Amino acid sequence: MLLSGVSMKRMLLSALVVCCALLLGGCWNGRVLFAMEEPYWMAAGGDALLRWPLVRASVARGYLPRFLVIGAQQDPEGSFSRSIRAGRYRAVVVGPLLSLEPLGFAPAQTRFLLLDDPTTPQQNNAVRLVFDRIASFKTAGYAAGLSVGAETGGNVSNALSSHIGILVSAHPPGTSEELAAFSSGVEQALDGGQPLVRTLSEPSDRNSMKAAIDQMRSDGVEIFLLFTGNPDSWALENLRNAGGCAIVSNWAASNAFPQQVFLSIEADLSGGVARFLSNREAGPGTVSGPVRLVAGKARSIPALVASQVVLK
Repeated sequence: MLLSGVSMKRMLLSALVVCCALLLGGCWNGRVLFAMEEPYWMAAGGDALLRWPLVRASVARGYLPRFLVIGAQQDPEGSFSRSIRAGRYRAVVVGPLLSLEPLGFAPAQTRFLLLDDPTTPQQNNAVRLVFDRIASFKTAGYAAGLSVGAETGGNVSNALSSHIGILVSAHPPGTSEELAAFSSGVEQALDGGQPLVRTLSEPSDRNSMKAAIDQMRSDGVEIFLLFTGNPDSWALENLRNAGGCAIVSNWAASNAFPQQVFLSIEADLSGGVARFLSNREAGPGTVSGPVRLVAGKARSIPALVASQVVLK
């Protein structure tokens, strides 16, 4: 969803007012840099979904934000290094794909938050942002089970679990613990039933994706957990034609293909940044970001989980 010129002006005016209030009130902590390389910035929502929440999270905690969004052909490492050397930032949020070498150029009081970095930071002033999505996957599985059970008037049985399927790639974008949590939620809702699982060896092949969905639909699957990464978008397109709906993860708050989305498991980036800027760390070397379930428009949300779901 693109912001109108009027909406953008209102956002900038609000940000200016908050910044002035912080300065006048003495709550000034310094500057924060958000350094992101494409295609991550756009894949995560870009200006339409990310910039304003990050601005609010920053100024509410006394930081003046600056955004550095670097194109793939714009010398990412050089641009990042020059910004770090010249900026005098108190905090820097480092997006995926960027080299971490410039961290050594910053003053010791500069703090770094690393996004989607699986390694433990070697620098004392750097921490990772992590999202524990396991509980959300279990709730999503439980919601899927309740939803198919509601179609039979609320009479649940393990046989109904065949209406729920997991489509996963050989190299999934998440953990086996998340998949197990989803299955556990289905099991809890449907008297021990387990969802069908199909693994795609070639998830980047559109024909293979379509064939898998068509087969699962013919087997009776109505709700899919998509666990293939970027090819999830192809799966949603196929579901638009084949029928059925999906549970997805980090799908820009369900703004894409909302009629095919039942639930989206969303990592709250701005919430994680807020915790980082507030110094609320979850453990050594990490900051734990919040995770939320966002409703799409494919099916009604069962009453037993409605309080845990954000409605669009």
